[in-house]
Amino acid sequence: MASTDDLRPASTLPAQYGAEPASILVVRRDNIGDLLCTTPLLSALRARYPVAFLAVLVSSYNRDVVEGNPDIDAVYVFPKRQQQGNRLFSTLWQRWRLRRALHARRFDVIILANGGWRYGRHLGGRRVIGFIERDNGPDDQPDVVVPVPDSTSVHEVRKLELIGRAIGVPRADGPLTLIPQPARVAAIRARLETAGFDPRIPATGIHISTRRDTQRWPIEHFAALIRALHDQGTRQFLLYWSPGAEDDPMHPGDDRKAAALLDALQGLPVHPCPTTRVAELVAAMSLADCMVCSDGGAMHVAAALHLPILCFFGDSHVAEWHPWGVPCEVLQDASKRVDAIRVETALAGWQRLVEKR
Repeated sequence: MASTDDLRPASTLPAQYGAEPASILVVRRDNIGDLLCTTPLLSALRARYPVAFLAVLVSSYNRDVVEGNPDIDAVYVFPKRQQQGNRLFSTLWQRWRLRRALHARRFDVIILANGGWRYGRHLGGRRVIGFIERDNGPDDQPDVVVPVPDSTSVHEVRKLELIGRAIGVPRADGPLTLIPQPARVAAIRARLETAGFDPRIPATGIHISTRRDTQRWPIEHFAALIRALHDQGTRQFLLYWSPGAEDDPMHPGDDRKAAALLDALQGLPVHPCPTTRVAELVAAMSLADCMVCSDGGAMHVAAALHLPILCFFGDSHVAEWHPWGVPCEVLQDASKRVDAIRVETALAGWQRLVEKR
């Protein structure tokens, strides 16, 4: 894997801009994992500019990831149309009001964490920092351009560290930051305790939901793995999934798969934890002591909660998206399909993870 010492930005904050920034906006409107991988940069910015007003612009889907983050002064929410149903006019109105509010704020620096210059140029920042946008011409680029490293060999956290260097932050490779909401944690714990969950006993989390076919491990494999781990001494499990029907066009869920798995594991200490919102997932996963899951948002949530992770990778790049800063065992078959990973392979990976812990 390439070192960030070999990946220096072509330009840094120009000297003519003078004083250190008094206000910074970080734009990250994509997925849960992407935003979590941006939190080390947010922590580094806060440490470098302790009195600056530091804000983030996130999507309505991933906003829960930054709730309670001590490094952030304000959170602006970009409404995603798929989270708004068919209310097109309402969504466009909200977006217009958001852009107007950000433009009026006149941030000293706007950081585009994942491109988006065509949108970012309308936000009224005094200067914009971002990766070079390869589909744009030389005049359609951020004010401070950071070359994009090879994404197949550099972790997302390391890529954002390059943007940090462009604004005078020498290191931005700390742990992910995620704060579970205490009230949600207490409510979920109380509900689980009524069904037999014992918070004093270590619990292994199992997350079965994923959006992509190449990332799905078969339910019968999960059942076999859970039985084997129970035979080896794991005393209780927490089963996480996205609730709903598989054919729901807005929010497809895994109720049917979860029901089949629970039915196959009757008599074993497996406690169901369906979670609708990201905040619920964070709170519920904070009750686990380790995690088994596929690559995706839940995996990064587990990493941000400092849980050891056994994770299944399909066709995504391990070097770019592996769990950051925690003990982990990454399993990826040569076919780049998770369903090709055998139960025996998962058990061997689990044993290696136990030895790391």
